[in-house]
Amino acid sequence: MTIRTIVFDLGHTLWDITPQPEALARAYVDMRSILVERLDRADLPDAATFQRAVRDVLHEAAKTYFMDGAELREPPPHEWIDQGCRRLGIELDATLLREITPPLFGTEIGGLVVTEGTFDAVAALAGAGYRLGCITNTLANGATIRAMLRQHGFEAIMQSVVVSADEGWRKPHRSLFEISMRELRATPGESLFVGDSPSHDIGGAKAAGMFAVLTRQYADRPYPDDAPRPDAVINHVIEISRVVRDLDERTGS
Repeated sequence: MTIRTIVFDLGHTLWDITPQPEALARAYVDMRSILVERLDRADLPDAATFQRAVRDVLHEAAKTYFMDGAELREPPPHEWIDQGCRRLGIELDATLLREITPPLFGTEIGGLVVTEGTFDAVAALAGAGYRLGCITNTLANGATIRAMLRQHGFEAIMQSVVVSADEGWRKPHRSLFEISMRELRATPGESLFVGDSPSHDIGGAKAAGMFAVLTRQYADRPYPDDAPRPDAVINHVIEISRVVRDLDERTGS
């Protein structure tokens, strides 16, 4: 069967991410200002205290978040903020939580690094007629991810954008890969996934019946012996065209 659809992970696959501590601190200052106004309270903790409370919640969750067999549900992002605020004795209604949360998880937009030739290589795949999409595990919502894609020109060529924070599951949960293929009108046998994580990306894609390519463009991690094997390994997305040709020949397409 001929590969017609190519789906990408985002972080450490299409772009690298540099920390943005100043932007994050400003986002919490802005959040506190909103809360002071909406709650009519000047006695709220300072912005740094809010930030530490949410950070502690996330760090504690991370202890089991990525363990084998861990629950793959992705809570709505505002639930993390809610937990942090409750630790400070502050209860907020869901509407306000949903309003203040997106900027807190969107500060990475200023720290995305797309290496030379990456966009051109992906755009060439779109120009060659491949249907393109992306799936990302993230605390940012879909609007924020689309803004990130737009900033580097990718949004216009992505026909499907699947975001864990919106779907309620995170990779390697099969549903995310199935949503992407459904939106791209593709079957597993004609779909290729490209990602950097042996478990989240390669394992998830293979379990969904897709071909899977491991990229080392931004990160070269140890590959567990018990992880599913990728169909190919690349060092830059420019190599995908060759990989697709090889896979098509290998499968007799």
